[in-house]
Amino acid sequence: MQTSDLSENGFSPQDITGDSASGSTGLSHEDRVERFYSHGSEKRSGEASGFLSFGLWDDDTIDYCDSSKRLLAYVLEVSQIQNAENILNVACGYGTETIEIFNSVQPRSIHAIDITDAHIRVAQRCACDNNLDDKIKFQKMDACRTTFSGELFSHIVGIEGPAHFNTREKFFSECRRLLKPGGMLLLTDIIINHQNFMASRLKRAIGVACSKSWHMPLKNWINAEEYRKQLEENGFTVECIHSIGNMVYPGFSRYNTRLRSIWNAIATRGIALGIGITFISWLLGLVYRKKMVDYIFVKAMKSTAVS
Repeated sequence: MQTSDLSENGFSPQDITGDSASGSTGLSHEDRVERFYSHGSEKRSGEASGFLSFGLWDDDTIDYCDSSKRLLAYVLEVSQIQNAENILNVACGYGTETIEIFNSVQPRSIHAIDITDAHIRVAQRCACDNNLDDKIKFQKMDACRTTFSGELFSHIVGIEGPAHFNTREKFFSECRRLLKPGGMLLLTDIIINHQNFMASRLKRAIGVACSKSWHMPLKNWINAEEYRKQLEENGFTVECIHSIGNMVYPGFSRYNTRLRSIWNAIATRGIALGIGITFISWLLGLVYRKKMVDYIFVKAMKSTAVS
């Protein structure tokens, strides 16, 4: 999908990313993502064991923390990671998932990066508390423009973060550079049925509201077919793109629109952002029911012919 495809239907990059305001605020897209996740971060890090994902929900899921553990367990089970050497974990959040990955896979080392400094500070403390600071290195870094040397990692793992990246396709290109030939890219991610968003003015308005609230660049509005094409064009062989939205969005939306969850979001992030998080949670449930978004698990291998 090209940006012009959406612009011709009434969208502009400013509609989606808020870039029209960046000139007055002086904030880049990455700055705005960091600001969004920094509000109430220290307090939020002590909740749900520090998990930040949408989680995996079924009738037996106890709470948000349990749902996040279930999602990570699903990713590790389906990924079947073997012979892990050096792993890069992108959008690592507070480091909880990174430590779980290390304990489960036992690689030689993990480098974990996140755009939010408040996340990295907590993650570094978490590594020290678990005596893993010699095995796991947490750094603030843009996943689309890392400072690592090429062909350093055997695996790159990301839970949800790529939807925020500016852009996801640049991230795929960076993954190609960073992975060893035959290295694995393992992601969960949010994708957009952008054709469905074009169906009416109301749906376009919903799309704009969702993207502005959640800082998802326009160029990241791609469906599963386009997702596969971008990976292949960046030198990857796609082993699977599995839709698991039915196990993610409905449960996440229900849980976060409960009165108790709303009050907790307000207490943690303040009134504006707390209500905003509740709105996003409700909106994600709605747009999923309208078949406008999906949630996928992705496994792809860097071609041995790509350097």
